[in-house]
Amino acid sequence: MRSALVIGGAGFLGSHIVDQLLKNGGYNVTVFDIQDPSDDARFDGVTYMKGSIVDATSIENIQPLVVLHTASPVHGLPDKIYYDVNEKGTQNVISACQAAGVKKLIYTSSTGVVWTGADFNGVNENSVAFPSKGYDAYHHTKALGERLILAAEGRGGMQTAILRPCGMTGERDKQLIWRMVEVYEKRQHTIQIGDNTNLVDYAYAGNIALAHVLAAEKLISQPEVITGQTFFVTNGEPLPQWDFARAIWKELGDDGKARITTIPRFVGLIMATLAELWCRISGSSTQFTRFSVRFLTGTQWYNIDKARNVLGYKPTVTVEEGIKRTVKVWFGPSLKRSLTSRSHSGGKKPVRRNMSTEIMFYDSIATI
Repeated sequence: MRSALVIGGAGFLGSHIVDQLLKNGGYNVTVFDIQDPSDDARFDGVTYMKGSIVDATSIENIQPLVVLHTASPVHGLPDKIYYDVNEKGTQNVISACQAAGVKKLIYTSSTGVVWTGADFNGVNENSVAFPSKGYDAYHHTKALGERLILAAEGRGGMQTAILRPCGMTGERDKQLIWRMVEVYEKRQHTIQIGDNTNLVDYAYAGNIALAHVLAAEKLISQPEVITGQTFFVTNGEPLPQWDFARAIWKELGDDGKARITTIPRFVGLIMATLAELWCRISGSSTQFTRFSVRFLTGTQWYNIDKARNVLGYKPTVTVEEGIKRTVKVWFGPSLKRSLTSRSHSGGKKPVRRNMSTEIMFYDSIATI
């Protein structure tokens, strides 16, 4: 049986990749991660190894046919962590693979490595390039990781592929759903920045995981077709930014009857500018920045024809169904969470709104 090593396989996307490798690839799977998997992310027949640095000896002992490098820190950490993991960690993975004689390596990046705040209307892999500086440390260091992978291509027979997913929903999500529930419970879901005409991409994590398995299959069976290539991977169904958020809140119990307070984009930019200025004066910090406003109001969706045509990628779970599955798990026995109220209609006095909280979850959905 073919073997695969999933670095970061105990995490959100990584665990979905493990699941897809078992279901669709017939692989003997080993996971290397800094954390143990949660009960719902642990799969029978998978070998789990815990550690912070994967080395050549570990890879030699596993002898994987393909390595999938999905490890990456969550959003909101000090910049140094992103450089240590996304840049230095990626170089370490490359070096370990080369030393162990492993020739096939797939790297999980992000659509955000190329986004600058400008509107992206169905751009493809050839129409956008890395900015000189990414908009935050997470995406900047993801881009640095991509450069390292591309530089390793062909060295000693190394064959690589890079996948760039968008923001995701799905079982075992530890970022987006927590933020969305927090906003909803605090009655902050009725604030909207912008006119909601901007289309954006989201995806179900299982679909993105399937794309990784397809890339692995292609790298094994037809490496000349895929090696050295980069692929945008989304659900292929862009939707208005706030429609996505409200679809989640609907599943959480929102009846959609509350009055929406809409803040025009230019007003939001002025408010964010003042917030940033105050922070510079006072020494405090804010997540309500001009970039956050641009993210909320900007168009950002990507053409996935290359993934469809080269990998044979076809999303099987819609964004709507992915949201339903995410929320279902939230209320399930694995998390045992419940909302203060399943509905925010009917006489309950709303709490004071804090717009910075609403910005926070949008920071997280820009992150894998």
